[in-house]
Amino acid sequence: MSKFQRIYWSKKFDWKHYSKLYDNYCKSKNNYYLQTAEILVNSIRLDNSSKVIDLACGTGALTSKLLKRYPEINIFAVDLSREMLSFYKKNFVKQINSGQIKVKQDNAEIIDRYINKKYDAIFISSALWDLEIGTTLRNCAKVLKKGGHIVFNLPALVVKKEKGFIFFIEHFFRQALNSNMIYRRIDIESLKKLFRENKFKFTKLKEYSFNMSKKNVAEFFNLLRYRYPFILFPKEIPYKVKLKRCTEIFQESLRYIPKEGIDEDGFLFIATKQ
Repeated sequence: MSKFQRIYWSKKFDWKHYSKLYDNYCKSKNNYYLQTAEILVNSIRLDNSSKVIDLACGTGALTSKLLKRYPEINIFAVDLSREMLSFYKKNFVKQINSGQIKVKQDNAEIIDRYINKKYDAIFISSALWDLEIGTTLRNCAKVLKKGGHIVFNLPALVVKKEKGFIFFIEHFFRQALNSNMIYRRIDIESLKKLFRENKFKFTKLKEYSFNMSKKNVAEFFNLLRYRYPFILFPKEIPYKVKLKRCTEIFQESLRYIPKEGIDEDGFLFIATKQ
């Protein structure tokens, strides 16, 4: 699998502005994160007594979908960002105060170092491509029950399918910058091998698609402009220059989004611990 940029570990990453925009975006109608989270939550059967992990939880899009379906479910939420978790804690004050949700600020890749219980499921919603997969998987296996599930998604582009909203963005940026840079590609067969090595069996691999309205895309662009300076721009360009150019490219690309919006294509994965 290809190397990738560890975006969220950069000292220049603007968590203050990003986390606020992220939380606001996740509360908008039919946004990217809520739609993917719903696909993940609906993919397996749990119950109110289940214990699950929301890995790289952000401000709680997946947690909100879990609670809607299973109001009494027990959740352990972890994220690298203190700023993201400040919004998460505001969003779920009641459940945190009651002990139904436990929250931890730490690196999701080393989850076994701060969890000593076994869980029924781990959800990684729209985040696995920002993690070191081998390390994450190996340590997730240590905190899952036998028969427990890892549930995650990947954009179609990441698994080398040139379609969907994320493909449109990358393609537009590469043209605008006259660049052949890419963010990350993950080979499905290599991914399956990693899971087998850690005693997991793939039990579901399913393609999905959902629509994002043009208004929603515009809101998403306002968020993504804080990520993309770390993805498709040469490192030697100053951050402020990249941020300005990134904003301009997103504004230009919005002109090419049809009035009915654009579809995002991705893949749902479920792996079961043997």
